[in-house]
Amino acid sequence: MITNDLRWMLVIYIALGVLMGISFSLVLNQFIPIPGQLFLFFMIASVFAGSLLGMVNYLVYFYFTKIFIRHVNQVLNSVRNGDLSARTQFRSGGIIGELNRNINKTLVNLEHSQNTILHDDLTRIPNRQALQQRFLNGDESGACALLFIDVNEFKKINDTYGHMTGDEMLKSIAAVLQKIVKKTAQVYRLSGDEFVILQKIQDGESAEELGSRIHHAFESPFCQDGHHIRVSVSIGVCEFEFGHRDFVSILDEADQEMYKAKNMRKVRLQS
Repeated sequence: MITNDLRWMLVIYIALGVLMGISFSLVLNQFIPIPGQLFLFFMIASVFAGSLLGMVNYLVYFYFTKIFIRHVNQVLNSVRNGDLSARTQFRSGGIIGELNRNINKTLVNLEHSQNTILHDDLTRIPNRQALQQRFLNGDESGACALLFIDVNEFKKINDTYGHMTGDEMLKSIAAVLQKIVKKTAQVYRLSGDEFVILQKIQDGESAEELGSRIHHAFESPFCQDGHHIRVSVSIGVCEFEFGHRDFVSILDEADQEMYKAKNMRKVRLQS
């Protein structure tokens, strides 16, 4: 479609050049009479010069259009591959400048909408949909661990201190988890008082070691709205290879392991 449009532009530029050549020879002949035997030659030369000028204008137009389209395609390919921060970099006025600004405004709105969809409103960390999308993308590989984290008896915090304090506690818990994890891990909020950490297993820290650091981080009480609130968590771990299992089964196994840990904690408290 674009190629056809460019071909039509070539025809238009050459046609305009021919018209300019004919018009120039006729108008000039009115002011400077040209002998009859030279007029035909002069008109042919004018038409040729006009056609050549039209061709040069077309080549300039074609070259600029090709560069602009290639740049926009690169930006759109980056967006398609998940880089929503990509922007067109043309600095121009007129129609091209307006088109450039409109493209960037659209990309800004798209990035904002995507961030809203994939991030939790309260804690501003990635949500369940973002976690699930990571599995659906299918562009990751290697051994990983999913840590399912549940805040123990969080309902008591809401009942005792109110839901506003409870919300602030969830923000603080999310901040603590984010501070604990390294670059190979990402924190997600599933819902309520449930969080997930997706950790790539490398030569460094194991999932068990990360879990121990999380438990240690919650040994100190949180200072929230003038209250010192103690919080503990139960953690279930599921280790897997990307691409070998689906998201639901991995999450379900980690959830079951979390409940085992929660029940073991209750037994220890009762004994």
